Amino acid sequence: MQDSSNNLVIKSLAPSTERLPLFIVGDVHGCARELAELIETAKKHIPKFQLLLVGDLFTKGPDPVGVFEIIQEYSALCIKGNHDWALWSTIQQAQKRSFHTLAEHTKQTLHLIRYHKRAIFDLLCALPHAYTTTVVSQLKRSHWEKEYPLIIVHAGIDSTKGLLGTTERMLLTARYVRWDSKASEKRLLVVPSGYRSEVLNSLSQNNINSENNENHIQRERFRWHELHNGPALIVFGHDAKQGLFRKTLPTGRPICVGIDTGCTYGNSLTGYFPEVDLAIQVRSQRKYFDIKKNIILLKPHQTKYAAV
Repeated sequence: MQDSSNNLVIKSLAPSTERLPLFIVGDVHGCARELAELIETAKKHIPKFQLLLVGDLFTKGPDPVGVFEIIQEYSALCIKGNHDWALWSTIQQAQKRSFHTLAEHTKQTLHLIRYHKRAIFDLLCALPHAYTTTVVSQLKRSHWEKEYPLIIVHAGIDSTKGLLGTTERMLLTARYVRWDSKASEKRLLVVPSGYRSEVLNSLSQNNINSENNENHIQRERFRWHELHNGPALIVFGHDAKQGLFRKTLPTGRPICVGIDTGCTYGNSLTGYFPEVDLAIQVRSQRKYFDIKKNIILLKPHQTKYAAV
């Protein structure tokens, strides 16, 4: 993963008037049953649409192959997430790295995709970092622009540099950022954070009174979208702790919509129609990922695996 904007893959889609409406779905994480249910629910609102997934497609959940099959069935567009990058890297380096050194949930995912690994690897290789298009709103809202830019990413962008100047690391991993120098406020840095570590830290009482440098950095951090004031609408995932998020202009027109709602953690899966500014959710059927143990909660017949 690069700390530069070199070699970014950004794809453009036709404006709303020249394509099907987009249905953008948050982090699926191998939850195929919920994805199928969400698609059927969405069809009740808009029967035909272009499915687009914001990344983190296969890992941490029980049915990555089912997700892959849905992607194929619907010719879904997909964006690269940080877990997609990690899975791609793991498969690519399989001959160099011992299977037994991998995280347990990574071993589980590799076992679940063992018969589809080549096809999934090829899909991961082709994932872009972002999609851009123009939304022509189907809503009659006074004071809303008739059309406005739409940017779809996995995590976030650097609003001081725009999409093309955003580093790969920020596109894939940003939740929180901070200034490299509070006095100058010239350069944004990603503050490393993960959903699991955030949850575990919130459960722990050990660091509440700590005054070390790491906590000093935590106090200086803020979410990347605090700097985004439009005009583009940015739809993103990655931030399950924040959940469904919406930021608007004074007119009410959205400029940020966050749609990672932690399906694999037992919460919900969310999709969003930007053309009609509509979010749709389905509840997760159960918790699939144990945050404390860092493992996928598989059924007994799924748990036996060997090095693949």
